[in-house]
Amino acid sequence: MRTLSVILCIAVSFCINAQTSVDQLQKEIDSIYRTSKITGFGVSIMTSDKILYQNGFGYADIETKKKYTPRTIQNIGSVSKTFVGIALMKAIEDGKITIDTPINDILPFKINHPKYSQVPITVKHLATHTSSILDTDAYEKSYVLEEGVELKEESFTKKEYKELKMMRTNKKYSLENFLKNHLTPQGKWYDQRNFLKHQPGDRFEYSNVGSALLAYIIEIATNTSFPKYTQQYILDPLGMKNSGWSYTSVDKDQYASIYTESGNKIPRYQLITYPDGGFRSSIEDLSKYLQGLMKGYYGEKSILKTSSFQNMMSPQVTKEQFNSKKELKDNYGFFWGVSSSGKMGHNGSDPGILTLMYFNKKDEIGAVFFMNTGLEGDKDILRSVQSIWKSIKKYKKNYVNAL
Repeated sequence: MRTLSVILCIAVSFCINAQTSVDQLQKEIDSIYRTSKITGFGVSIMTSDKILYQNGFGYADIETKKKYTPRTIQNIGSVSKTFVGIALMKAIEDGKITIDTPINDILPFKINHPKYSQVPITVKHLATHTSSILDTDAYEKSYVLEEGVELKEESFTKKEYKELKMMRTNKKYSLENFLKNHLTPQGKWYDQRNFLKHQPGDRFEYSNVGSALLAYIIEIATNTSFPKYTQQYILDPLGMKNSGWSYTSVDKDQYASIYTESGNKIPRYQLITYPDGGFRSSIEDLSKYLQGLMKGYYGEKSILKTSSFQNMMSPQVTKEQFNSKKELKDNYGFFWGVSSSGKMGHNGSDPGILTLMYFNKKDEIGAVFFMNTGLEGDKDILRSVQSIWKSIKKYKKNYVNAL
């Protein structure tokens, strides 16, 4: 009986400490929210098989006073690229493509560096942002306002209105035609400056266009549209019922309105290069996603083989490609940021949104953060986000210490 009593005592003590830590986290984040300029946001902390904390703060829409909850849906920005990474590894497992496949072996049109046409751009180059492909100003043509949106100049700052006016004038293209216009000599926006001066494989340079190009290549290689492919092999198996690549693919009543730093509501927009940043999800759904990926990474049954997860989340870029003589503390896998401290994941930022999704392979705890307010330079908002993330890290540390 004494042994049982000791075990019960430890269990009760742990539950009390954990609850106290959750209550403390709740109070800290709520306090940060009340003194911040953030309209609304959500937080989730998890292990691979348990949600430790999940909550929403503020408003999904100010005018209607709709609360921001874990089920609130918004665009997640460049965290979307991790789905391209998963889709790539699935296509590799199924023998549809290899990491070293030259992209011109698959594409129905040719893409070559204008000065190094003899050096093939490969799948790995795209997946590690070493392809030499640049976004340039033409990339902004990817942002298009939804049809029927009314744009009133008096509702925005001059800078905001200028950006939104450009979105309204941008024309809709298919992803294929957008890529052709940007990357082939016959394209409307083609320029040698759309490529680095260095040859493919020589330098790391983050590329949204390159990311979208790889998603398009996966479509061709698998003979399946990218939304359908990710639905079949990622969303459905992980039970992500409130996520998708368009406004029409999920529950419109759960959508968050999005806001500028100054608090002005931004009209809905879409990305032509949607795989690089156009995924729409909720804190609840993206937590399922991260948990599924963590399970696979740690050897449990998931949507990919463990070897695929671990390869995707391993450093792939050399110091020479980063053009750095210093020790690399931050590196890049296949669309996954990886650090020497064990942190792995991605962040995302677009007009009206900021997202963070990371887990640490050492403490085996992950966290997701969404907010429906843009972050383009406002120091107060930045400090609020940093404070929230600091509170999340402190909770994680307390949880691990209590085990």
